[in-house]
Amino acid sequence: MPVPRTIVLAGLVTVFCCLLLLGTSWQYATPVRAQGNYALRFYGTGRDNVDRVRIRIDPHVPADIGAGDFTIEFWIKARASDNPGGPCTTGGTAWINGHTIVDSDIFGPGDYGDYGISVYGGRIAYGVSRGQSGNTICGATPVADGQWRHIAVTRNATTGQLRIFVDGRLDAQGDGPAGDVSYRDNRETRYANDPYLVLGAEKHDAGPEYPSYAGLLDELRLSTTLRYSNDFTPSRQPFVPDAQTAALYHFDEGSGTMVGDATPGGLSPGMLSIGGSPAGPVWEADTPFPSPTATPSRTSTPGVTATPAATPATTMQPRLALPLITQP
Repeated sequence: MPVPRTIVLAGLVTVFCCLLLLGTSWQYATPVRAQGNYALRFYGTGRDNVDRVRIRIDPHVPADIGAGDFTIEFWIKARASDNPGGPCTTGGTAWINGHTIVDSDIFGPGDYGDYGISVYGGRIAYGVSRGQSGNTICGATPVADGQWRHIAVTRNATTGQLRIFVDGRLDAQGDGPAGDVSYRDNRETRYANDPYLVLGAEKHDAGPEYPSYAGLLDELRLSTTLRYSNDFTPSRQPFVPDAQTAALYHFDEGSGTMVGDATPGGLSPGMLSIGGSPAGPVWEADTPFPSPTATPSRTSTPGVTATPAATPATTMQPRLALPLITQP
């Protein structure tokens, strides 16, 4: 019994569609990363364990840098009136008296060392401690001026040298302690926040003399290398992880309380601890980067229009323009 022509035509259309999809899908296997154009706003109300981001670093995760050389860099947008503490003073752990941006401070004995970064007197304060030895250096450039500023700090674990770069220019340098300043794995502590890297607040809420940061924070990268030794031009695009990227936070989620780590495997995620008055941190539609125009890297097969996905987790789906088949 012969097969009806309509069934044959329907089968041909199905085969054509499958072949067309197979022929074009390889071109979009890796979608363009959607830039959410968000940053995190902190209100400087960080006490009672709120208005901050907490990144757990014990059990060990890659964000627990400090065993060797490292670079910490990010963008901030802040005003001096919201971060009035100062003037910045050098030496010891003086950085912690500024408005804390990054805090790995440890209470009690049994640690290797710690470090921190703050806005202090409108400038960047950066300090590293190991045992009874520590030093804070102060930047020279006002950064709390309501503009986006790129901040990078480096530490040479062999020599102890500390450096601050502001917008790609060397702003300050000094000597600090050499050796391991990472968090000791499985360290016993009576302080719940010890095994965390905290953003936006002094992690232990030790008192008003250790104020929190007020302003925007974006594109935080932790690296296990000395990325900068001379003046440089900061990237105007989000970072792409490489072999020396320990953790990378784009802060482009735009909602929720999770902060994703953009390195492969995402092994060092963070969590927003929201509270205070006003309640922070909050997602804000602001960024130091120009708005990108996402385009596919190849031209699709004629008759197929591919639209980039709105989020990186969504695979691009081509729209098909099927040929019109008529029965003679």
